Amino acid sequence: MKIGNQLFWYLAIALVVQACSSGGNDDRETPPVETKNPPAKVVGTLPENGEPCSDYETVSGNDTKVLVQFKWNSAQFAQSYELTVRDNDSEVFNASFSALETKVELDRGKTYTWNLMSINDDGSTNGDTYSFTTPGVQVGNYAPYAAEIEVEFVEADTEMTISWIGSDEDGDSLTYDVFVLIDDETISETLETETTQLAPIVYISGTVYSIRVISKDGNGNSSISELQVQAP
Repeated sequence: MKIGNQLFWYLAIALVVQACSSGGNDDRETPPVETKNPPAKVVGTLPENGEPCSDYETVSGNDTKVLVQFKWNSAQFAQSYELTVRDNDSEVFNASFSALETKVELDRGKTYTWNLMSINDDGSTNGDTYSFTTPGVQVGNYAPYAAEIEVEFVEADTEMTISWIGSDEDGDSLTYDVFVLIDDETISETLETETTQLAPIVYISGTVYSIRVISKDGNGNSSISELQVQAP
């Protein structure tokens, strides 16, 4: 009887262990990691950057306005594009499009800046800033063209060099306010500089940097240019 009792308990324990083992594995699969594909950066093609606008139409019955053609290239994964046009710091036009072109009515004789944002369900990506001057007799003094920003990474020294090219239709002397940001937090600020290059900045690998350059003339006009780059 004693041997029989031992066998009974051995079998009972084995059954309990098997039940616990099978109960802990219910064949549930680990949910797959969701892959996000934010859109690529959209590139504008018209109006040409830093040039007087040549692709426009007159507005019937209003000789103070022109209808300017805007065009841009398709960006990977983009579902729509948001176009913003500014006169100095003032936003004069903002709208979203699924197409790759549109026409915008603007004042004659002014310098405008514009940029595009590509958008999909996974996020949005800002494009570069461009500028142009509409045809016609100028209204007051032209605002500066948006600066063309360039960033060079020196991987051996983990340094990045930021430079820019500014210009003005009137030929006015320009000064610049320059900001370097990470996630909207300013890490470098240079105000009222007449130079067109910053001293090298040590970068963090893989980090996305935003560089913002405000070009200003001596007549109170300004334009804002912004560029986003990812460090190698």
